Amino acid sequence: MRNLIIIPLVILLCAGPLRAARLHGKVSLQQAEAKAPLSAYSRGVYVPGALDKKPAEGNPEGKEPKVIVWAEPVGAAPKFVQPAEKPRMIQQNKEFIPSVLAVQTGTTIGFPNLDPLYHNVFSYSKAKRFDLGRYQQGKSKDITFDQPGVVEVYCEIHENMHAYIMVIDTPYFTKTGKNGEFTLELPGGKYKVYAWIPNSKSEPAEVELSATGDTEVNFAF
Repeated sequence: MRNLIIIPLVILLCAGPLRAARLHGKVSLQQAEAKAPLSAYSRGVYVPGALDKKPAEGNPEGKEPKVIVWAEPVGAAPKFVQPAEKPRMIQQNKEFIPSVLAVQTGTTIGFPNLDPLYHNVFSYSKAKRFDLGRYQQGKSKDITFDQPGVVEVYCEIHENMHAYIMVIDTPYFTKTGKNGEFTLELPGGKYKVYAWIPNSKSEPAEVELSATGDTEVNFAF
Protein backbone atom coordinates (compact mmCIF):
# COMPACT_ATOMS: atom_id res chain seq x y z
CA MET A 1 0.00 0.00 0.00
CA ARG A 2 1.37 3.40 -0.90
CA ASN A 3 -0.45 5.76 1.45
CA LEU A 4 -3.56 6.59 3.38
CA ILE A 5 -5.10 9.87 4.47
CA ILE A 6 -7.28 10.41 7.53
CA ILE A 7 -9.40 13.56 7.64
CA PRO A 8 -11.62 14.02 10.73
CA LEU A 9 -14.60 16.34 10.28
CA VAL A 10 -16.50 17.76 13.25
CA ILE A 11 -20.28 17.69 13.04
CA LEU A 12 -22.25 19.68 15.60
CA LEU A 13 -25.13 18.04 17.39
CA CYS A 14 -28.38 19.58 16.23
CA ALA A 15 -32.06 19.00 16.73
CA GLY A 16 -33.41 15.79 15.28
CA PRO A 17 -32.73 12.05 15.61
CA LEU A 18 -29.21 10.89 16.37
CA ARG A 19 -27.33 8.90 13.77
CA ALA A 20 -24.35 6.59 13.88
CA ALA A 21 -20.82 7.76 13.23
CA ARG A 22 -20.02 7.94 9.52
CA LEU A 23 -16.78 6.63 8.07
CA HIS A 24 -16.23 7.29 4.39
CA GLY A 25 -13.46 7.64 1.85
CA LYS A 26 -12.02 6.37 -1.39
CA VAL A 27 -9.66 3.59 -2.42
CA SER A 28 -7.42 4.48 -5.37
CA LEU A 29 -5.95 1.64 -7.41
CA GLN A 30 -2.63 2.71 -8.90
CA GLN A 31 -1.40 -0.81 -9.58
CA ALA A 32 -2.94 -3.62 -11.57
CA GLU A 33 -4.33 -6.55 -9.62
CA ALA A 34 -2.25 -9.69 -9.86
CA LYS A 35 -4.05 -12.19 -12.05
CA ALA A 36 -3.56 -15.92 -12.26
CA PRO A 37 -3.18 -17.16 -15.85
CA LEU A 38 -6.19 -18.92 -17.28
CA SER A 39 -5.82 -22.55 -18.25
CA ALA A 40 -7.46 -24.79 -20.81
CA TYR A 41 -7.53 -27.71 -18.36
CA SER A 42 -10.78 -29.08 -17.00
CA ARG A 43 -10.46 -32.72 -15.97
CA GLY A 44 -9.00 -33.33 -19.40
CA VAL A 45 -9.20 -30.80 -22.21
CA TYR A 46 -11.45 -27.80 -21.72
CA VAL A 47 -13.26 -26.79 -24.91
CA PRO A 48 -14.83 -23.28 -24.95
CA GLY A 49 -18.58 -23.40 -25.42
CA ALA A 50 -21.61 -21.17 -25.72
CA LEU A 51 -21.45 -20.24 -22.04
CA ASP A 52 -17.98 -18.74 -22.32
CA LYS A 53 -18.34 -14.96 -22.28
CA LYS A 54 -15.96 -12.58 -23.98
CA PRO A 55 -14.78 -9.64 -21.86
CA ALA A 56 -16.29 -6.26 -22.65
CA GLU A 57 -14.16 -4.09 -24.94
CA GLY A 58 -11.98 -1.71 -22.98
CA ASN A 59 -13.02 -3.27 -19.69
CA PRO A 60 -11.50 -6.76 -19.42
CA GLU A 61 -12.06 -6.89 -15.65
CA GLY A 62 -15.76 -6.05 -15.92
CA LYS A 63 -17.37 -3.48 -13.65
CA GLU A 64 -17.73 -5.44 -10.41
CA PRO A 65 -15.94 -3.70 -7.52
CA LYS A 66 -13.23 -5.92 -6.05
CA VAL A 67 -12.20 -3.76 -3.08
CA ILE A 68 -13.33 -4.52 0.48
CA VAL A 69 -13.09 -2.04 3.36
CA TRP A 70 -13.78 -2.98 6.97
CA ALA A 71 -13.49 -1.53 10.48
CA GLU A 72 -12.41 -3.60 13.48
CA PRO A 73 -13.33 -2.18 16.92
CA VAL A 74 -10.36 -1.76 19.24
CA GLY A 75 -10.96 -3.66 22.48
CA ALA A 76 -14.13 -5.75 22.80
CA ALA A 77 -14.83 -8.08 19.89
CA PRO A 78 -18.12 -7.33 18.10
CA LYS A 79 -20.95 -9.84 18.31
CA PHE A 80 -21.96 -11.95 15.34
CA VAL A 81 -24.70 -10.31 13.29
CA GLN A 82 -26.86 -12.75 11.33
CA PRO A 83 -27.39 -11.42 7.78
CA ALA A 84 -30.98 -10.58 6.86
CA GLU A 85 -30.55 -12.88 3.85
CA LYS A 86 -28.11 -15.73 3.33
CA PRO A 87 -25.19 -14.51 1.18
CA ARG A 88 -24.78 -16.40 -2.08
CA MET A 89 -21.96 -17.00 -4.52
CA ILE A 90 -23.74 -18.01 -7.71
CA GLN A 91 -22.29 -20.20 -10.45
CA GLN A 92 -23.50 -18.76 -13.75
CA ASN A 93 -21.98 -18.59 -17.24
CA LYS A 94 -19.02 -20.52 -15.81
CA GLU A 95 -18.26 -17.68 -13.42
CA PHE A 96 -18.64 -17.07 -9.70
CA ILE A 97 -20.94 -14.12 -9.00
CA PRO A 98 -19.82 -12.11 -7.15
CA SER A 99 -16.15 -12.84 -7.68
CA VAL A 100 -15.34 -11.10 -4.38
CA LEU A 101 -17.56 -11.54 -1.31
CA ALA A 102 -17.11 -10.35 2.28
CA VAL A 103 -18.83 -11.97 5.29
CA GLN A 104 -18.50 -11.94 9.06
CA THR A 105 -16.94 -14.98 10.71
CA GLY A 106 -19.69 -17.54 11.39
CA THR A 107 -21.73 -16.75 8.27
CA THR A 108 -23.22 -19.48 6.08
CA ILE A 109 -22.95 -18.94 2.32
CA GLY A 110 -25.04 -20.64 -0.35
CA PHE A 111 -23.49 -21.82 -3.63
CA PRO A 112 -26.34 -22.28 -6.15
CA ASN A 113 -25.62 -23.68 -9.61
CA LEU A 114 -27.56 -21.80 -12.30
CA ASP A 115 -25.69 -23.31 -15.25
CA PRO A 116 -27.09 -26.20 -17.36
CA LEU A 117 -24.07 -28.32 -16.44
CA TYR A 118 -22.27 -29.65 -13.39
CA HIS A 119 -19.97 -27.65 -11.12
CA ASN A 120 -17.80 -28.73 -8.19
CA VAL A 121 -16.96 -25.86 -5.84
CA PHE A 122 -13.91 -26.30 -3.59
CA SER A 123 -11.17 -24.49 -1.69
CA TYR A 124 -7.81 -25.50 -0.25
CA SER A 125 -7.41 -22.24 1.69
CA LYS A 126 -6.22 -22.36 5.30
CA ALA A 127 -9.22 -20.34 6.52
CA LYS A 128 -11.67 -22.88 5.07
CA ARG A 129 -10.95 -26.12 3.25
CA PHE A 130 -13.98 -27.74 1.60
CA ASP A 131 -15.20 -29.67 -1.43
CA LEU A 132 -18.91 -29.55 -2.29
CA GLY A 133 -18.75 -32.32 -4.88
CA ARG A 134 -20.45 -32.22 -8.26
CA TYR A 135 -24.02 -30.97 -8.47
CA GLN A 136 -26.33 -29.95 -11.28
CA GLN A 137 -28.37 -26.92 -12.30
CA GLY A 138 -30.98 -25.85 -9.76
CA LYS A 139 -29.11 -27.36 -6.82
CA SER A 140 -27.38 -25.39 -4.06
CA LYS A 141 -25.03 -26.30 -1.23
CA ASP A 142 -24.11 -24.36 1.91
CA ILE A 143 -20.87 -23.85 3.81
CA THR A 144 -20.36 -22.04 7.13
CA PHE A 145 -17.18 -19.97 7.31
CA ASP A 146 -16.08 -20.13 10.94
CA GLN A 147 -12.50 -18.80 10.74
CA PRO A 148 -11.30 -15.38 9.56
CA GLY A 149 -9.10 -15.10 6.50
CA VAL A 150 -9.10 -15.12 2.72
CA VAL A 151 -10.74 -18.12 1.07
CA GLU A 152 -9.97 -18.68 -2.61
CA VAL A 153 -12.77 -20.57 -4.34
CA TYR A 154 -12.45 -22.69 -7.49
CA CYS A 155 -14.41 -25.15 -9.61
CA GLU A 156 -12.86 -28.59 -10.00
CA ILE A 157 -14.47 -28.97 -13.44
CA HIS A 158 -13.75 -25.51 -14.90
CA GLU A 159 -10.32 -24.26 -13.90
CA ASN A 160 -10.92 -20.72 -15.15
CA MET A 161 -13.51 -20.18 -12.38
CA HIS A 162 -11.95 -18.32 -9.44
CA ALA A 163 -13.37 -16.15 -6.65
CA TYR A 164 -12.47 -14.78 -3.22
CA ILE A 165 -14.32 -14.80 0.09
CA MET A 166 -13.00 -12.45 2.76
CA VAL A 167 -14.08 -13.72 6.19
CA ILE A 168 -13.79 -10.93 8.76
CA ASP A 169 -14.19 -10.74 12.56
CA THR A 170 -16.49 -7.72 12.34
CA PRO A 171 -19.95 -6.86 10.97
CA TYR A 172 -18.66 -3.47 9.78
CA PHE A 173 -17.57 -4.00 6.18
CA THR A 174 -18.48 -2.96 2.66
CA LYS A 175 -17.35 -3.10 -0.96
CA THR A 176 -16.40 0.09 -2.72
CA GLY A 177 -18.50 1.50 -5.52
CA LYS A 178 -17.29 1.59 -9.10
CA ASN A 179 -15.51 4.88 -8.41
CA GLY A 180 -13.71 3.46 -5.37
CA GLU A 181 -15.79 5.31 -2.78
CA PHE A 182 -17.19 3.69 0.37
CA THR A 183 -19.31 4.57 3.40
CA LEU A 184 -19.74 2.77 6.73
CA GLU A 185 -22.08 3.76 9.55
CA LEU A 186 -21.02 2.36 12.93
CA PRO A 187 -21.10 3.11 16.66
CA GLY A 188 -18.69 5.70 18.01
CA GLY A 189 -15.36 4.39 19.30
CA LYS A 190 -11.84 3.44 18.26
CA TYR A 191 -11.35 1.35 15.13
CA LYS A 192 -8.68 -0.08 12.89
CA VAL A 193 -9.73 0.34 9.28
CA TYR A 194 -8.41 -1.86 6.46
CA ALA A 195 -8.73 -2.00 2.69
CA TRP A 196 -8.16 -5.15 0.66
CA ILE A 197 -7.88 -6.14 -2.97
CA PRO A 198 -6.99 -9.64 -4.21
CA ASN A 199 -3.42 -10.40 -3.12
CA SER A 200 -2.91 -7.12 -1.25
CA LYS A 201 -3.99 -5.70 2.13
CA SER A 202 -3.45 -2.21 3.52
CA GLU A 203 -1.84 -1.27 6.80
CA PRO A 204 -4.50 -0.34 9.38
CA ALA A 205 -5.70 3.24 9.66
CA GLU A 206 -6.47 3.93 13.32
CA VAL A 207 -9.41 6.28 13.87
CA GLU A 208 -11.56 7.40 16.79
CA LEU A 209 -15.16 8.19 15.90
CA SER A 210 -17.46 10.32 18.01
CA ALA A 211 -21.07 9.17 18.31
CA THR A 212 -22.21 11.41 15.45
CA GLY A 213 -18.85 12.25 13.88
CA ASP A 214 -17.83 12.18 10.24
CA THR A 215 -14.37 10.85 9.37
CA GLU A 216 -12.70 10.36 6.02
CA VAL A 217 -10.11 7.66 5.36
CA ASN A 218 -8.49 7.25 1.95
CA PHE A 219 -6.33 4.36 0.76
CA ALA A 220 -4.08 3.90 -2.26
CA PHE A 221 -2.61 0.68 -3.64
